[in-house]
Amino acid sequence: MNGQQLTDLLMRLLLDAPFRQRLAVEGAAAVAAGAGELECLETVDLAELDSAARQFRTAIWKPGRGGGISAAFPRSLRILAAAGVGDAELLTGFLRSEEFGRFRLIPHTGRGLSVEEAFASYVLGFVAAYGERLTRAGAEAAEAVDAARAPVVLRETVTHELMTALFTALVREQPLSFDIAAEGIVTTGRGHAALRRYTPRSVASWADRPTAAARPERGEPVAYAYFATPAGVTRGAVSARITAAFETTPSAEGDAARHALSGRGLW
Repeated sequence: MNGQQLTDLLMRLLLDAPFRQRLAVEGAAAVAAGAGELECLETVDLAELDSAARQFRTAIWKPGRGGGISAAFPRSLRILAAAGVGDAELLTGFLRSEEFGRFRLIPHTGRGLSVEEAFASYVLGFVAAYGERLTRAGAEAAEAVDAARAPVVLRETVTHELMTALFTALVREQPLSFDIAAEGIVTTGRGHAALRRYTPRSVASWADRPTAAARPERGEPVAYAYFATPAGVTRGAVSARITAAFETTPSAEGDAARHALSGRGLW
């Protein structure tokens, strides 16, 4: 077996619980795809494999250094938990998903997304598929989010927490060890910036209070910006005047907005 085949077999052993069960019950000969796999599987200590699989799940969800999914998405996970979607269900689904395949855990297999972005993509797909199930999550969000709006709040909260994680990495890790698929992140003279628009209800649930200048008309989306600079991550609601900095068409308003942000050390 070559290196890629060994990697694929290792990941299958760690991620595929039914495969491990068949290996334990039926033996290596019953599950091996060929002579090379058989030779490897015959050397597997089943008790050690079970322990390694549990440790792998823990490392993805909550690594010892304090990062990982649980640290990056605390609000999103609380909303999901309120809807009866527990951590174990999410992790199992994620590890079996196509989105997890876009995360590159083992460096020599090539570059890929961060685990946070891969997980966010999985959860957004989960929300799209099971939106009705999530309507019970409304009471968990701050400001008494009503149940009908819970999927919207969850989608926007996942996006917000992902952007915060990505911008934290852009500050702390250069060059990045992973790719970023999220669109709209621009390079500035001091680092990076991005603009998103969220419903006022979502922003309120994060305890972010827009200033008077940044507060939209009733019901209008809130313009919300993220900045990564050597000084750290800055994020929050911004005024319409500042959003001009992100326009792709050159304009005097855009130049003025970027100049203003530069004066504040953000562009």
